[in-house]
Amino acid sequence: MARITIDLEPLVNLYRENSDLPRAVVKNALSCEIAGADSVMIGMGHEYDQRKRKLIALLIDSVDINLTVKTGLDDRSIDALSDIKPAMVVFPYHSEKRDILANVVTNLQIENILVGLEIPLDIEPMKDAAKLKCDYIILNCEPYISAGSLNARLDELNKIVKLVGLGGRLSLGCIAQGDFSPNLISKMNAAVQIEEYVVGLHFFNNSLIHGYSKAMDILRFALS
Repeated sequence: MARITIDLEPLVNLYRENSDLPRAVVKNALSCEIAGADSVMIGMGHEYDQRKRKLIALLIDSVDINLTVKTGLDDRSIDALSDIKPAMVVFPYHSEKRDILANVVTNLQIENILVGLEIPLDIEPMKDAAKLKCDYIILNCEPYISAGSLNARLDELNKIVKLVGLGGRLSLGCIAQGDFSPNLISKMNAAVQIEEYVVGLHFFNNSLIHGYSKAMDILRFALS
């Protein structure tokens, strides 16, 4: 069964102006862990966002499941990763920054940190990820999720199926990211084998109605 990662950014946005931001986010991350999430994800924030850095350090100390950190390629964030040591780092795809990425990927992997590259549903970025020797590609599945018609959604799903097949041939793990409903996850899971799904706002909305454990059970059922 595919792994489930919970993106904590909706909580960060909710509590951003609250002095209890770290405590609130960590409390909810622990609830995700207890409910059965395989990992949690959080963004690093801009390079001078010390409040976010402290939150990430607190998450590292508090949760026993893996932590994935999304960040840009600024020097300060990259330097901080060596101290934070998350399980995985996800970078956005920028074709003009491939040389910078190549060095960063190598250095992080030496420290046993997995590296993922978030890409659009296109072949060339995936080929670049393979050349950079990334461990994973993170497919931005919003075009599939937000498609305005059944035919448009099927077209996007076909793109995903082809990219996942190519990823396997290129020795890249494939992760699907987006604001998935359980129904859309179920349809994708029936069409293609994805290693991991990253979900966020829809999961938290469900948790408000059903609680964390039931919301996670609904996702697991969609993957069964």
